[in-house]
Amino acid sequence: MRSVVTRLLVGGFLAPDSVAPGERVVVNAWVVRHPEATVLVDTGIGAHLPPEDVREMRFLRTPIVEALAGIGVRPEAVDLVLNCHLHVDHAGGNVEFRGTPIIVQPAELAAARDPNYTVLEDIDVDHGRYEEREGEHEPLPGIRVIPTPGHSPGHQSVAVDTDAGPLLLAGQSFRQASDFARAVTAYRLDREGYEDPPTYPEWLPRLLDLDPWRVVFGHDHAIWQPDA
Repeated sequence: MRSVVTRLLVGGFLAPDSVAPGERVVVNAWVVRHPEATVLVDTGIGAHLPPEDVREMRFLRTPIVEALAGIGVRPEAVDLVLNCHLHVDHAGGNVEFRGTPIIVQPAELAAARDPNYTVLEDIDVDHGRYEEREGEHEPLPGIRVIPTPGHSPGHQSVAVDTDAGPLLLAGQSFRQASDFARAVTAYRLDREGYEDPPTYPEWLPRLLDLDPWRVVFGHDHAIWQPDA
């Protein structure tokens, strides 16, 4: 079944010096209007960030409820939440969806229970309706979840069938579209037998097997498209 996907800009922040000194990054979420359900992929930045982080990283935040209202979607209309992972900039609005199924990989939920991993008050681990599903699966026809660990233990990406082709919501499996492009090049070099190609994640071939027409990311407005 084919869906319509809408991107939501839900905030941004100054990247840590250890990652990208002086660079501001965006925070995206997506609404997937599936024929059988309304699905929310990521819920944005939480309301209870440590004050020192807000000050140092200059967070800007559009609460997920406000972002949804901007496209005419009420929180209670969301039937399913998929988080790429449970860091507070991707799952910080989960508390607004108590009672709504939130699908995560078991490794990610286990990591989130560590008080130093995320902001538990926003993630709502104890009271949210978390449903653990391990590995690749299809929560709805035409929506496929693919494990893409690395940035976090249970990171997952979401492939959505659209009229234009599969759209891959890759979360923070890569920080930017250019990082994904470099990994694709490394994979192609390896496949063609070049000696000592750059490394790439072991799950990357599975993503490319899906033949996505576009790949989008949690912290980038740029997209990746295959060669014309």
